Amino acid sequence: MTRTAALCLLLVWALPSAAAEPETFRFHKEIERGETGEESMVAVTFDDDVFAATRDGLPDLRVLDGQGRQTPLLIEKVVENIDYTVRKPLRSRVVSMRKQGDDLKIILDLEDGEQGADGLSIFTPLKDYERRVRIFGSKDGFGWMALEENGLVFDYSRFMDIDNRDVRLPKNEYQFYAVEIVGVDDVEESLFREMTRKYQGNKEVERVEKTVLERRPFRMDRIKMWKNRSKTLERRDRKADYTIAVAQVKEDLIENTTNIFVDARRQPITKLTLKTSSRNFHRPVQVQVPVTRGGRTEWRDISQGKVSMIEFGAYREKSLAISFPEQRAEEYRIVIRNEDNPPLKIIDVTARGNVYRAIFLAAAAETYRLVYGSDDAERPNYDAAAVLAPLRAEGHRPSEAALGPEVADTAAEPPSITFRAILNNPLLLGAAVVVLVLLLGWALFVATRRIDRLPKD
Repeated sequence: MTRTAALCLLLVWALPSAAAEPETFRFHKEIERGETGEESMVAVTFDDDVFAATRDGLPDLRVLDGQGRQTPLLIEKVVENIDYTVRKPLRSRVVSMRKQGDDLKIILDLEDGEQGADGLSIFTPLKDYERRVRIFGSKDGFGWMALEENGLVFDYSRFMDIDNRDVRLPKNEYQFYAVEIVGVDDVEESLFREMTRKYQGNKEVERVEKTVLERRPFRMDRIKMWKNRSKTLERRDRKADYTIAVAQVKEDLIENTTNIFVDARRQPITKLTLKTSSRNFHRPVQVQVPVTRGGRTEWRDISQGKVSMIEFGAYREKSLAISFPEQRAEEYRIVIRNEDNPPLKIIDVTARGNVYRAIFLAAAAETYRLVYGSDDAERPNYDAAAVLAPLRAEGHRPSEAALGPEVADTAAEPPSITFRAILNNPLLLGAAVVVLVLLLGWALFVATRRIDRLPKD
């Protein structure tokens, strides 16, 4: 009984002993903050090396001073104020409209004392059209200056879901605008055909089919003038470029897809952008990450969208970026669905994502280093957020420090098998529980037999 109890106590005592193991980190970088003559609030931004070695949530990251003592820090996602552009509609009235040959000319006058439109939009109920637009500006409605002579509005819905009704203008200060629609009428093939048959008796001897052409005027519902206005959007995540590499581009001839395999370094990526030499395309696209379940690795969608590039005449439009919620993956797969179209010629893929940094209070004449990369380090519970909050509210801003080159701390690497790893191993832990239950059962059995042997009163 005494030996069994002692063994049970030994197993119970071993549980908290795992927490006593010192934290070990595989890498460190010196924090280069320049002059250290006075105490300061320091911010250090994490780079690719840090993300490649750390776990999700960055629990395995510390700032140590020259004596190896931990310095309380705050890890945060960097935000910033972003300026963006919105369109302000401008009121205008039609001064005149007249047809000149196959062209239509419309004179517009801005109202409410407005000047300098940045562009206009032509609204029409028509589908499957293409029109060239010329625009001229004037301050008094008499002397005209060309602003855009190769504008293009179109609707290609017969082929794909692409249209454009906007014509952008260079910077100007005009009040009057002349809009010329080139070739206001077009000829469209009717859905119906005219058929003539000739018979001799009951036998058909001739059949003639004629295509019916319909003349279709370019009807416009309205023309809307607009001007760009800048606004500031506060508290938007700052983005940075991250280094990735295209590992393989593979064509799947059965599924009619282009599969692009991208290697990353676990950076917090939110957007991948294609670089291609192809043009005039509009394709569905998916971004996927590998997920391991039951010993099998499968690809899981994290984003679906479309990529396109249209270059026709003077018209240019491209949308080659695919955005998604923040991911820290080592590999991505981009699937482009080509359908019956030729595959795209992929040149490269670039990545952008969120920016993270650590903020701490640095003492005067003290050196610091960032240590990171551990399989078992737990998140520390610092009071840095509460300490820094009133300082930042008073206007104190951290000074940016740089990270030195990465150094591998081979001497600090943990042993291949630690007691914490043993306790976290489900197989070994289950076996230990089974052994403990058997020992307790045996102890109870022995105790019961001894009780039975006691003399009865």
